[in-house]
Amino acid sequence: MVKKILFISLLTLPLFAGERASFGLNINNKDLEVEGRSSLANQLNSLMYRNYYIDGNFIKSDDDNLFGVGFYVENSPQGHSNLTFGIGLRSIFSSNDKLDKNFVAIPIEINAKARMYLGNLPKSALGVKLAYAPSPLTFSDGDSYFEYRIEVDMNIIENIDLYVGYRDIDTDYKVKDINFNSSLYGGFKFLF
Repeated sequence: MVKKILFISLLTLPLFAGERASFGLNINNKDLEVEGRSSLANQLNSLMYRNYYIDGNFIKSDDDNLFGVGFYVENSPQGHSNLTFGIGLRSIFSSNDKLDKNFVAIPIEINAKARMYLGNLPKSALGVKLAYAPSPLTFSDGDSYFEYRIEVDMNIIENIDLYVGYRDIDTDYKVKDINFNSSLYGGFKFLF
C-alpha cells in the first residue's frame, strides 16, 4: 500500500510544480502523509491569483485513511514580509474500518507562519494551523472535525525544507468520537 501511495504521489507531482509550490512527505511510526500545494497563479498563468492556493494531503494509518483538499488565501501584513496569515476552506474525507463508517467535513482553516533568520543557521520557520467544522459543516456519518498542527521547518538545501511537527486530528462520528491522529512527525518538502 505504501508503494502505491508513493507512486501516486510521484504521478501527481506535476500538479503542484511551479513557482510558489511545494510537495512533501512526512512519516512517523504509525502513519504516512503525502502533501502538496500550489499557487493558483501557476495554474491560471496570472499573477492576479498569486495569494490564492490549492492544496491536498493524504494520511494513511492502520485503521483510517484521510484525504483533504483545500482552497485558501495567504498574505503578509504590510511591512512584515516574514509573517504570513491564511484563511480558507478544506474538504475532508475519511473512513474508519473498525466502525465501518465514512466521514465528510468542510472545515474552516486558519494558519500563520513566521520566518526566522537565526544568525548562521539556515532560514527557518514556525507555523501553526487550525481547522474546525461544527455539525452543520460535517456530513455522512460525521459529527464534527477539529485539527491543529504546530510545525518547525529549516531550509537546509536550496528548494528543500526539513520539518518536524505535531498534529492532532479529531474526526468525531455520530456514534463515537475518534482521535484520528495525535503524534509527532518528521519529513521533507520540495519547494518549486
